[in-house]
Amino acid sequence: MDLSGFKQREIPEPALAELQSHFDEATLKVGTPRVREHRLGCDVLVNVEWFDHGDDGPGRTIRHTVVFLHRPEATLPDFQIHPRTGIGATVLRAITSMLGAPPLELEDEPAFSDRYTVMTMNPESVRILLSREAIDSLLAVDDLFLTFSGRGVIASRHALGSSGSRSSSDLGDAGTFTSQKSSDRRLDAEGTKSLLVDALIAGGAIVDDPETSRRAADAVEGSYASEAARHLQDQGGLLGRELAKTFVTGEMLDQIRTERTPRTNIPKPIARRAWGGTNFPLLIAPVFSLSFVTIGVLTMLGGQSEGLIFLGVGAVVGIIAAFVLRHRIIRRKLVIHGAVTQGRITQVKRTNTSVNDDPVHEITLQTVDGGDPIVVRMGSAPARQARRMMETAPTTWALRDPGNPSRSLWLEGWCLDRSID
Repeated sequence: MDLSGFKQREIPEPALAELQSHFDEATLKVGTPRVREHRLGCDVLVNVEWFDHGDDGPGRTIRHTVVFLHRPEATLPDFQIHPRTGIGATVLRAITSMLGAPPLELEDEPAFSDRYTVMTMNPESVRILLSREAIDSLLAVDDLFLTFSGRGVIASRHALGSSGSRSSSDLGDAGTFTSQKSSDRRLDAEGTKSLLVDALIAGGAIVDDPETSRRAADAVEGSYASEAARHLQDQGGLLGRELAKTFVTGEMLDQIRTERTPRTNIPKPIARRAWGGTNFPLLIAPVFSLSFVTIGVLTMLGGQSEGLIFLGVGAVVGIIAAFVLRHRIIRRKLVIHGAVTQGRITQVKRTNTSVNDDPVHEITLQTVDGGDPIVVRMGSAPARQARRMMETAPTTWALRDPGNPSRSLWLEGWCLDRSID
């Protein structure tokens, strides 16, 4: 296989945005990449790292060598192909089945099913993508972890985030990072070359033919996102039940868009997305804050300096609760009183902050009437939808605060019915 043409250079901006979207990590860093551009898109060989805070302890830096095949003309559903090895794979299958997203079973492919597990919420479209050629290509290479999404596939030798702690600064040919204690799955020069060859063979068999992905998209009703939603609801389980609470439909959006202000009939999923979901924490936070402040005051009156700790904790909890409450009030006001403003998305920018480990993105809409642009801050899923809209440039709309134009909310980013493959 011809591996010529790879050069150390910056990753093209569209490819970098797609690569970043595979990682729900605001701390993601990309090493010195090797990139090859061609008529189908580009191939990227690079080491990535991010900091995992973990549930306890000081956390750790995680590093992997990955190959990313960016194909701008592809339209792929979200699915993962993992080697069926080790107790981790067994646990993953059990957990996802319990949640209502069981692995895709290919009954007519015993050799493939013995070796790989396919995780997806889009079984109908993925079956079309896993053609005879694709399965034979996967069986012809060493075991790979493949994650397909949107406009490409990312490949690695280990599950992204898998363990293997050590301290090292040797990255081989794909880049350099500073030495520190880490979960280190970077490959040496030989391993890197082997990964690249296998990724081009196995991943390329699926992503290199745009017509195949278009046939997969046309085989299901609506978008890939709506297919996944239907599948989860049909399967039941925890994921299906949770989705039902926040499933925003196009009909709900039309209701918000056409109803006069102040709006009174707010659909529950929109209310939950916009300002709900934090009722219990907000109920207990003031009690918690007041209790700690009271203990702190009484402790300090008793002459013990440890009371400062209680005062500090109580004050921090109170400030956080006030911030969350203010955010909810602003969102509620936008949904009830916000003016519908039409525009087109012109920029999606990933920030260095995150909420619940989900990177926050700034989405810019240029208004149709020529007014000031609208800038909203939303998570990874709406950002992906916004990038798809940038490709086709359809008109969208947002709710803008008439009294404070800098505040706005883009509801279409939550709507699976309006998603674009």
